[in-house]
Amino acid sequence: MSGAKETPRQKMIGMMYLVYTALLAMNVSADILDAFTLVSDGQQKTNTSIEMKINNQYDAFEEQYNKEQAKTQVYWDKALEIREKTDEMVNYVENEVILPMLLAVEKEESLEGLLQSKDPSKPIIRNAERLKSNNRRVFYEVELANCDGKDNTDAPISLMINNNRAAELKQKIKEYREFIVNNMVDAGIKDYNSRVGLLTDVDHDGNPIKFYNANKEEIDWERKNFEHVVFAAEIAILNQIVGEIQTTEYDAVSTLMSRIGATDYKFNKLQARVIAKSDYVIQGQDYEAEVFLMASDTMRNFDAKYILGTNNFTDKGDVKTVRSQGGIVRLKLPGNKIGQQDFAGVVEMTNPETGDTEYHNFNASYMVAQPSATIAPTKMMIMYQELKNPISVSAPGFSNDEIMVNVEGGVLTKDKGAGNYFVEVNKGAKIVKVRISTKQNGSILSLATQEFRVKPVPNPVVNIGGYIVGGKYDKEEILAAGRIAASMKDFDFEGYNFTVDSYMVSTYRGTFIDKKNVGQYFSDEVKSIISNARTGQKISFEDIMVRSPKGELRNMGSIAIVIK
Repeated sequence: MSGAKETPRQKMIGMMYLVYTALLAMNVSADILDAFTLVSDGQQKTNTSIEMKINNQYDAFEEQYNKEQAKTQVYWDKALEIREKTDEMVNYVENEVILPMLLAVEKEESLEGLLQSKDPSKPIIRNAERLKSNNRRVFYEVELANCDGKDNTDAPISLMINNNRAAELKQKIKEYREFIVNNMVDAGIKDYNSRVGLLTDVDHDGNPIKFYNANKEEIDWERKNFEHVVFAAEIAILNQIVGEIQTTEYDAVSTLMSRIGATDYKFNKLQARVIAKSDYVIQGQDYEAEVFLMASDTMRNFDAKYILGTNNFTDKGDVKTVRSQGGIVRLKLPGNKIGQQDFAGVVEMTNPETGDTEYHNFNASYMVAQPSATIAPTKMMIMYQELKNPISVSAPGFSNDEIMVNVEGGVLTKDKGAGNYFVEVNKGAKIVKVRISTKQNGSILSLATQEFRVKPVPNPVVNIGGYIVGGKYDKEEILAAGRIAASMKDFDFEGYNFTVDSYMVSTYRGTFIDKKNVGQYFSDEVKSIISNARTGQKISFEDIMVRSPKGELRNMGSIAIVIK
């Protein structure tokens, strides 16, 4: 302080003080090491949980592939490519980064040396038995509490900085990220880049990412993560990288699975229709028909062109055009001639993916003859379980008192009005047959028989607040919606409604968060998750369970939203 010349003894004391201060600066407290241990253990548990979800997703994807290979093939192939690339990436981090660093810190030559711990009660690797199984991926669950060198900084620097392993890891992360984005774009999924993390050099908008050390000096990604960092912290960092890789895989595979059928024609209404082989049946013949569901788009109109007197349509001759209404073309053809009448036509539709015009030809015939007995369902031509299915029965030439109606596979009750009935399907029945007959000269004369396919009541449509089915929303709007709603859209039976029983709310914010919500309205915990969500954070409402009026539970799948 005085500026006087220091003695050799004073110089020596000053030097020793500087060395002591440096040693104190390099020494990491036990509390901090314990904190790194807790963080690393928590991340390892999260990674294990993510891996289970990923495997379940692949199982569900494969099941869908086995059911609909033609529709699923392109997306399933992409998912398998992603799985193989992720295997390669995870195994690289575990085998080429974590394991060599752990061997150097613990001064062991091989994995066998680590597994043969001097104290069996304090293993270095927790999952030693699982490592012996033939898994696709290797995960080393390091027990940092039992590591002698958890405060070691030399081994990480030597491997990651001096031997350029950090630069190699960064390059592989960049290549993996590019692979995922390109694979999704090839599958027809646009703007996927913004959904993938694993950023090392630039952000989602292409702007450089800058890193700084404690002295506010700009450094690169490698030095930020692997220079002068203790081994315990390195393990936490590497486990976090593995977790982000797994999350990227899970989101990509989930998105691919959701794309199944995305390029199909969109229909918003299903109707049951009966197509008979012949509308004219003489006595002694059987009435045969096929029951099928007709899909239509009530929001899109189109033209149908047709010509009478032929089974092959051409644009020559007396071509008539009919405009659709509510997605259906209704033809009204003349019935002034006795005998079979043929007609053919074409419907022009625009392919929803390519925009090209596609031509769908049709032809049919009808018989003009004396009327025969008919069965006309009041609402639709299938019968639902748990409901009173109305039917109307008539037979030209016979009064209602002369007509007998029998039902096989259900219970028939009379409704108000002549010829109107209800049919309640028997439990377990797959087909309901309705037979119409009458008595003539003391004998039973069969007039008609109709088969109905039995179906369960269709699923309700679930959404958030009555209108949100997925996409990007402000969290205030989600909170205002306040609940998961279930409604029966385009269902002709009034008063039949499902109630929301429960659902799981899942998100990822450093770790996976899963909360069960009972009832339709958001619980306080769910509101808290939404309120604390960040921009770009994905929140999934999964396993949405609804209950029918008779107590049947159904799983309606999930709704995924992204916070704006």
